[in-house]
Amino acid sequence: MTTKLWNARLAAAKAAGVDSNAATETSNQAALVSKPPVATSVRYRFTSDDALLEAYRSPWNAVRIGRVLEDLDSLAGNIAFQHCDDGVVETRPQLLVTASVDRVRLHRALRLDEDLTLTGAVSWVGRSSMVIRMEATTAFAPGPSLSADFTFVARDPVTNKSAAVNPLVPDCARTRALFDATAARVDAKKRRMRATRDAIAAGKHADAGLSDETRAAKKAFADALAADARTLAELPALAPRDVVPSSATRTENIFVAQPQQRNLSGRIFGGFLLRRAFELAFATTYVFGGDRPVFKQVSDMDFLRPVDVGDLLRLKSRVLHASVSDEDEHKRSCVDVEVEAFVTKPERAASEVSNTFLFKFYVGAGGEGGATVTRRVAPMSREDAEHVWERCERPKLQAEADEESGGSS
Repeated sequence: MTTKLWNARLAAAKAAGVDSNAATETSNQAALVSKPPVATSVRYRFTSDDALLEAYRSPWNAVRIGRVLEDLDSLAGNIAFQHCDDGVVETRPQLLVTASVDRVRLHRALRLDEDLTLTGAVSWVGRSSMVIRMEATTAFAPGPSLSADFTFVARDPVTNKSAAVNPLVPDCARTRALFDATAARVDAKKRRMRATRDAIAAGKHADAGLSDETRAAKKAFADALAADARTLAELPALAPRDVVPSSATRTENIFVAQPQQRNLSGRIFGGFLLRRAFELAFATTYVFGGDRPVFKQVSDMDFLRPVDVGDLLRLKSRVLHASVSDEDEHKRSCVDVEVEAFVTKPERAASEVSNTFLFKFYVGAGGEGGATVTRRVAPMSREDAEHVWERCERPKLQAEADEESGGSS
């Protein structure tokens, strides 16, 4: 399906003049064109297409979530491209880059015995960025089975500077409400990032922007993890048997980025990186929990630097935190897995982070395999303990604050 979506975008790009005009021979868009949100869908006919069914079948006769996530990014990219197109062949098409993926949540298990539909539309537009709301639905269940927000930024292909995006005009009460809610989340995220950046620039600790209550919660959380870490380091023979060091949960893989995974700008598809990161996180959770994981959500994905064809990409994964979930009726363990992607340059003996991902899985009693003892993960430093809080606990507080007031914590 990803190939099909890519071919559709390539055809649209050719129609827009990407191939017929060199970037330097075309001009920037003369005027912005206000557009309403237009829903775009693709359907997976699992019940009638055996080849498609096999392509998306996991070893456990379930839908391969990683492939669906990859397709979501591809379809979101197509939607973003269509929104930015002014319909004039002489206009130089913008480069669209996946900046982040947020709020990826599995509300209901995806099944192979029913057809699946992916649908997306632009939900919010800023000056040079846009958010695409994506949903996966079936005919037999109310509401989306999976939902996600993809953020794209537009750049000029010649100067690589940010480019203005066609405004979005909500055309009904539902799209207006979605626009306002998305705008509130985007603004809250910007305020949090600005507060942290200003605190660091002023020589203050990054926590300076937190409320007293939030700072106290962070300290208590880090203190508890640090106590486990000290016991492991100083008295390993007497440490609780259910506590493991975070270093013992690490897995990784490394591969060369191939030209078959490139997008229109010649960079590697964000969806391809997302799928590879998901598959590594799944395996990491599997060997940590001793039971087949059940995907819950992707809490945070940031695309920090582009990945080029030929880059040596190293994915490193580790379990940050594990605890019994209060949200799950089966009281399964919820495991937070962080994946970092590094672009490695052996010729220069250099390596830098290109992407970060945070996945959540359920493991244990009531899940796929049976009862499993919940293991606690101990960071090996105070700094690492605070990092776990920032990645795993702070988003919960932010979500609660956003729901209550639309502000930030």
